[in-house]
Amino acid sequence: MTHTYYPVALDLDQKNCLLVGGGEIAEGKLEALIGAGARLTVVSPDVRPRFVELAIAGQLELHRRDYHPEDLVGAWLVIAATEDRALNARIAGDARAAGILVNAVDDPPNCDFFAVSVVSRGDLQIAISTNGRSPAFARWMRESLDTSLPTEYGDLLSLLGDIRDRIRQIGPVPPYGQWRDAITDDVLHTLQLGDRATAHARLWEALTEPQPVTTSSESGR
Repeated sequence: MTHTYYPVALDLDQKNCLLVGGGEIAEGKLEALIGAGARLTVVSPDVRPRFVELAIAGQLELHRRDYHPEDLVGAWLVIAATEDRALNARIAGDARAAGILVNAVDDPPNCDFFAVSVVSRGDLQIAISTNGRSPAFARWMRESLDTSLPTEYGDLLSLLGDIRDRIRQIGPVPPYGQWRDAITDDVLHTLQLGDRATAHARLWEALTEPQPVTTSSESGR
């Protein structure tokens, strides 16, 4: 029976993360870890050029040698991404014994979590998980959504977030229905044209105008 996982988003900002491996599989984890603000250490005797570039730029600490259990000291999260499944399993066992979250790539029994496929539009992130059943399907779904998801959704989220912050300073936040009604096709079309100022003005007007008060007799009709 398939094990169901609880979806979460981890805060890795300034947390010590260990990535063991320097090949194609490990390289696929690099940008997401660095983008999340992780203090990344990579251990592998052989690495692709991208690892060296990032090490020279000061974005990760690189140790070009074999893995040792001592590498786990101080780590908050570990990803075992070598080409050797037996080694990945051993790293996972060491991490679990030390109480550290671990992911052994493409090996569900040795994973405390899965790295999901993500489609991003600014701060908007849509995560896709297959509970580890098919990474290929997760990638296919991500590529499909990345093609179809409008780029202006990122701008829309940015505007809504700014407006919400301003409204919270002056009064209560509107109910969901008012937010839903404010996101009109006209607002989206305005963002498609790159006119953020007009879109902001229309959203602000819709979200700050007084709403009709429903009396008890009207609500019972």
